[in-house]
Amino acid sequence: MTKVENGITLSKNDLGTEGKGSYTLLIKLPEEQTITVGSLKVLHFPRGYYAYVGSALGGFKARLNRYLERDKKPHWHIDYLLQRASITSIILCQTEQRVECAMVQALSHQFDAIPGFGSSDCKCHSHLFFAAEEMEREIMTIFNSLDLRPRLRTDLLITD
Repeated sequence: MTKVENGITLSKNDLGTEGKGSYTLLIKLPEEQTITVGSLKVLHFPRGYYAYVGSALGGFKARLNRYLERDKKPHWHIDYLLQRASITSIILCQTEQRVECAMVQALSHQFDAIPGFGSSDCKCHSHLFFAAEEMEREIMTIFNSLDLRPRLRTDLLITD
């Protein structure tokens, strides 16, 4: 196992030698919030569970550890939500190709989307999905049906 300071522990067995592809952050928001989200302005987020889909073709570790950092300056839409919510687990789909939009398309049939969120660099309606109940099992089933061989990571380590 490789422990990265302020972040997630990932083993090379789980990631292969490249450790890149697409991921889904599973997030819990304990109370409803109204949050100013960069260019999207003010958005209302109901209490519940969220799934954010992204890609890390440059490598999982750097991208995911950035999400797990505390007190960072917001850069992406998701950074604003993560100031008020917590990542409960991460689903990794190791790929060489960008498959995040296919993942988003599949999730859009099952979950409500937050319009425009995280999709400023593609034609997707959104990369953030909401449900009142936990989404992990359904998302894993959807990604398995796409033959993405998802790996669920719940061993998130945050150190100060």
